[in-house]
Amino acid sequence: MRLSHEKKMKHSQRLSWLVHHILIEPLAFLNKNPIMLKTGSFHLVYFGLFAALGAMASLSIFYFYLHTRGFFSGLPVLPVALAFVMGDMIGVKALYYISLGGKFFRDPKRYLNETTMYNQGGLMGMTMIGIAVALAGNINLLVMFDAMVIAGSFALFLGRLGCYNYGCCFGKPTCSHVHVKYRLDSSKIMRTNPELRNIPLVPTQLYSAYFDLFMFIVFISITLLYPADGLIALTFVVLFNGFRILIQRYRFTEPSDLLNFTGMAILYFVLGLILWLFLFTINGGKLTAQPLQNPFTFAAWEQFVLAAPGVMLSMVITGIVTFVFYGLHGRQLGTHINLAKKEYAD
Repeated sequence: MRLSHEKKMKHSQRLSWLVHHILIEPLAFLNKNPIMLKTGSFHLVYFGLFAALGAMASLSIFYFYLHTRGFFSGLPVLPVALAFVMGDMIGVKALYYISLGGKFFRDPKRYLNETTMYNQGGLMGMTMIGIAVALAGNINLLVMFDAMVIAGSFALFLGRLGCYNYGCCFGKPTCSHVHVKYRLDSSKIMRTNPELRNIPLVPTQLYSAYFDLFMFIVFISITLLYPADGLIALTFVVLFNGFRILIQRYRFTEPSDLLNFTGMAILYFVLGLILWLFLFTINGGKLTAQPLQNPFTFAAWEQFVLAAPGVMLSMVITGIVTFVFYGLHGRQLGTHINLAKKEYAD
């Protein structure tokens, strides 16, 4: 029995060594410096760059998916792109303010100036925009959600790499060989939890990034193998919220974490499933593969983007707006602007 236990331990150590060196170590350098530019009056953080790249890539994938399903023609490209950006920006901030409750009204200037954002609020904001765009453009809602999900999963992948770089959404201390460490004072984790300097942490951001990339690959596979209306969206509801519940067990509770994120994931799963079942029922109640109207390949995506000036323009403008919103901090990191009398940080 003891020999068997030792073999299991050695196998576990070997597996963790492989995971660390294959999946974690190649990206470990990304947390070395979160600041792109520092001046006497403002900071630019790399998180804004990750967010901007994610927004630009996901927008092109979103429009391309609608193109392959025959719903792109006649869509007002730039207004729709800006509407989604606004839905995301309002959502990520609004959920934080809602979670503050009465505290917000006791010091609104402070909380409005904090850069704290909740990703789950952004998802809700963009969902509302997606519903509005689909109804206005006579787009099948299940197809709209499929397009949003396949595009958004890639944006989430880049966004979680940005979280890792910035030093938020970090994991709990661990004794495992699979870990990451933070050392730089400018990382958010060092500003809020300096006692965690050089402490091995569960790489929750990188786990999440890899899982988001995995979802993106799954959604591409569904599109190529069995493009049934709503199948991508249903898969997302199950996978995304299921993983969020799992990974939350290993995330460190930050001072700005005012919500029960596990509870939110369960709520989103229930609401998402109810909405999907409603749309699925009124859409005929069958998961039948629908033929693509245009090829779904990398070459076709590249040609689509290059041949559509409106898409290119929307990507550039969306990228700039997203970069400024997520990347620009005031004189003090963790604040949007410099307040006249008093500044607040994370």
